[in-house]
Order: sequence, then structure tokens, then C-alpha cells
Amino acid sequence: MATKDIATKATGAELSAVLDFAADAGMGMEGADKNSFAIPFITLLQGLSPQLETVEGAKPGKFINSITNEVYGEVLFVPCSFQRRFIRWAPRANGGGYKGDYSPIDVETGKLPEISLQDGTYMVDVPAGSPARDSKGLPLFDHLADTRNHFCLVQSATGAWQPALISLSSTQIKKSKRLMSRIQGVELRTKEGRAYNPPSFSHVYRAKSQKEENAKGSWWGWEFDIAEPVGNAELYAAAKAFHSSVATGAVEVAQPADEAARESAAF
Repeated sequence: MATKDIATKATGAELSAVLDFAADAGMGMEGADKNSFAIPFITLLQGLSPQLETVEGAKPGKFINSITNEVYGEVLFVPCSFQRRFIRWAPRANGGGYKGDYSPIDVETGKLPEISLQDGTYMVDVPAGSPARDSKGLPLFDHLADTRNHFCLVQSATGAWQPALISLSSTQIKKSKRLMSRIQGVELRTKEGRAYNPPSFSHVYRAKSQKEENAKGSWWGWEFDIAEPVGNAELYAAAKAFHSSVATGAVEVAQPADEAARESAAF
């Protein structure tokens, strides 16, 4: 019998009712390592986001999963881990492109002599006396973007929780700081009455969008709030495991190919 014939006779719940998938859980993935998977970005769509032309239901102010293209009106997520990095980008005049990342300590303490602060932006290998930007204000040399990465479990439309990355930079750094303060401000008490700050993955948070603007224009920004405590033992265990994977370096992020795509994710 052909594979196509099998697929047309039973799918989804029908198959799971007949076959014991649980007995063979995980089989077929034995050769996979951390480079075998892509963690999706949860992106806040803007007026010029390319997905508006290609993804059904995509609108400015909505969120989208960069791999599945699932569109969300709001995002429910469990924050599992946090990383701050400086992402190095080539200038757009030279084609742009991701060129690695640096730790904040190395950048901000002056440990790397090739990096200098030019007009509020860290740039790489700028010759003394050379202009750092062109007439439009765009960097002429490789430059660094302060980026706040929130590794999360995000709830899909089916109710499943999946690993994802909320990456915030530029104007949205202040939103990242507010989220971190909110997480740190959660207080619970032990049976003995002692107050403590639980792990970040003890609660589910909600992300919504709101319109923002300044003298340069307008865009959609992130807003975060606490939704509820995690009440499911399996979800808590999954969040704790994802936290451990990020902390031990078992998770790698596939960076967008160019800075414009990264800015779309950040905003």
C-alpha cells in the first residue's frame, strides 16, 4: 500500500486512537542536536512588514510566529530565560548582514579596543577622524545593536506551548526593562510566611500591542502584563527544562539575515 493511500485513510485523532504513538515517543530524532532546530521569533507586525502581503490575517499591530506564520491578536507566554547581547551588523550600504554578537560586559567596559562609541552607537573599526554616519544618519561601519532576548514558551491557537523568542531592541528596550521589573516584583510566601521571588516561569504573561510615535514617525510597540500563575505541572516542567537548555548553551538562535528583519522582530 502506498504512503499516500495510508495518509488518506486515517489522520489525526483516528490514527492516535489506533496506534500507540506514546510507546515510541521521540524516535526518529536521535541524531538531532542544538543546530537542528530553529527557534521562532514572535514579531510585532508594522506597516511595512512583508508578511502583510503574504500571510492571511496579517495586519499592523498583530503578532506573528516567524516559522509557522501563525498570527496572534495577543500573545500568552511563559518567560523562561533572558539574555542581553550586542548584535553586530554590517552597514546597509555594504549589503548589511549579521556578523556575530558580543557580551555587554566586553562592550561597555572597553575590553574590545576595536569598538568605540560614536554618536550614541557602538561601532567597529572606525578610523580616527572619519565620519561615522552618512548624510542620512545611517552607520558607515559595522555597528552594534543592544538587544534583549526573552526566551519563552508561547501558547499557540491549539493551546500547545512552544519555545519562541521575543527579541527587543531600540525603542522597545524600555519595554524589556518593564517586563523584567514586573517579573522581579512578583512576591509569594512560603508556608512559614517568608516572602520570596519565584522563578520567572512561575507565571503566564500577556503581550499586547499599542501605537507609539515620536518626531521620526509612528510604529506598534509591545505592552506586557501578568495573566495568571502557571497552574499546570507539565507546563511548569517544560518551562523549567527550556530554562535549563538556554542556561547551559544547548539552545542557539538563528539570527535574521539582515538588520531590517531584526528590527522588524524587535519592534
